[in-house]
Amino acid sequence: MGFFKRRKERAALEKVLEDVNVSGGLEQLSENSSGNLIMDRCERLMQNAREIDDGKKEYYIVTSYLNDIELIENLAPDQTEEIQKAADYVAKLNQARDQFLNTSKRISDAQFQMLQRQEEQIPDAIKNLRANEEYQATVKRDMQYLEGEKQEWEIQKKENRRLLKRLRKASFMLLFAAATAAILVLVLSVGFDYDLQYAWTGVIAAAFAGAAYIVLRLQNSRRDIRQAEVNINYAIILLNKVKIKYVNITNAVDYGRDRFHVRDSREFEYQWEMYQSAMREQEKYRKTNEDLNYYYDKLVKLLKKCKLYDSRVWLEQPQALVDQKEMVEIKHDLLVRRQKLRSRIAYNLDIVKKERREIVRQIKANGETANVQLLDMIRTIDRLSGMEKNE
Repeated sequence: MGFFKRRKERAALEKVLEDVNVSGGLEQLSENSSGNLIMDRCERLMQNAREIDDGKKEYYIVTSYLNDIELIENLAPDQTEEIQKAADYVAKLNQARDQFLNTSKRISDAQFQMLQRQEEQIPDAIKNLRANEEYQATVKRDMQYLEGEKQEWEIQKKENRRLLKRLRKASFMLLFAAATAAILVLVLSVGFDYDLQYAWTGVIAAAFAGAAYIVLRLQNSRRDIRQAEVNINYAIILLNKVKIKYVNITNAVDYGRDRFHVRDSREFEYQWEMYQSAMREQEKYRKTNEDLNYYYDKLVKLLKKCKLYDSRVWLEQPQALVDQKEMVEIKHDLLVRRQKLRSRIAYNLDIVKKERREIVRQIKANGETANVQLLDMIRTIDRLSGMEKNE
């Protein structure tokens, strides 16, 4: 059965190679190909040789793990019992540790490590960030207040300018009305011989009163415009100073937040409290589980006596030393993994053999002499693929 199975696998492999060749995965060199194309073909083949070499190394490791399992399964009962006791302790302590880490973790590992590295600086950093944020808020309010004052003075300036235009129009209208009234009074007094002395007095008094009012309002408006401009300039000067302060304090706040990877001082404070709580819990955990390292060392020593390939790997899966089902699953996974590695090695080795023959044939067909670099590449391919041992 094994023989037919290998033949079937071989036929399937050849079918895959044929499909690859048809689809252009392995390009055939023409008779007129140059040395550069041969070199390119060798470089592509080098990748297959590296995969063979890597696969063999991994295959050796997987086989070593399977041999370790076989050694463990064939241990004497007293050795098995001692190893299982130590492994059971390690499994239970690991479970307690994982449960603690899963339930107590309230901040990310990266944040925890960052806080741990700068532990002594954190309290002062929190105070500085909080003070900077408060000062930033104060400066921002001052900036908004000055911006509002500046806009208010600009509005007053515009209103006074509009008032100046209206007063100028009013002065022309007053002049026109006074001239019209004077002409009317003159016509009536000369043409109709009316005594309009009081009318003249009234017209003149009204004209003077209107002119005086307009002049007074014009002076007030001009004064208000000048004052508004002074106030606007002063507000701009103060606003520029406050903006500089705001930029500086904002840079300081942003630097503090970026440095400690927080959104604000409240989040910083919360993370610091969570860090301190986690440290207290870890200290408590370490004190109650100091025997974990002891059983780690004990289990490794017991396994080393069995002359295993890798004794420490069982620290990550101690339950397999206690539960036979776990061990069977690990063994099955390793067997599947080794079978896949074997198929991958055979696939790449077949490609290397065919391509190497084609390269040699191409060199001879073209009557070329392989250069030193090309020979070195072929020797490297043979070494990585293990073909030099077969020659």
